[in-house]
Amino acid sequence: MSLPTYQDIEYLAYHGVRLEITGGRTTWEALPGALHNGVVDDIRQNLTRLNPPDAACGCFHIADTYIEFAPALLRRPDIAIFCEKPPRPDGALTGIIPGAVIEVLSTGYEQKDRDAVTLYLGHNVQDVILVDPRQHTLEWHTIDQPRRQLDLPTTCTVRMGCVIQIDRP
Repeated sequence: MSLPTYQDIEYLAYHGVRLEITGGRTTWEALPGALHNGVVDDIRQNLTRLNPPDAACGCFHIADTYIEFAPALLRRPDIAIFCEKPPRPDGALTGIIPGAVIEVLSTGYEQKDRDAVTLYLGHNVQDVILVDPRQHTLEWHTIDQPRRQLDLPTTCTVRMGCVIQIDRP
């Protein structure tokens, strides 16, 4: 059986299903609800870069966009952060890896996002943040450092120089 194409995934998304491919394995997920989307929006509104404003990293962020991290690894992070403005193809982003990824945990799909941490770090994402809006906590995973558990609200400055303010929902 062959992997679904981006067009197959686009069709499913139109019908209310979200699909990711990890190691050739597909993961299905219902489209997220208002709590999840509200937290994503709040984080994006509070994402800035370190001073001075002419710092090397632009802290460009996109939400809910397919990114091909490697062959058979097509994921849709809740928020992906880049230093350079990412291209805007009609399909998935390819050939570009975000410096940081933020995933907001949704009931019933927490393990999917937890399992993705190792995959992201293994494909050169420097920081992976998992936000649990129900427990008011976050897990911050960084290459070569132990996992940190923080209570919300909190502020994280990721390796690429972006400042992320995460409030309680």
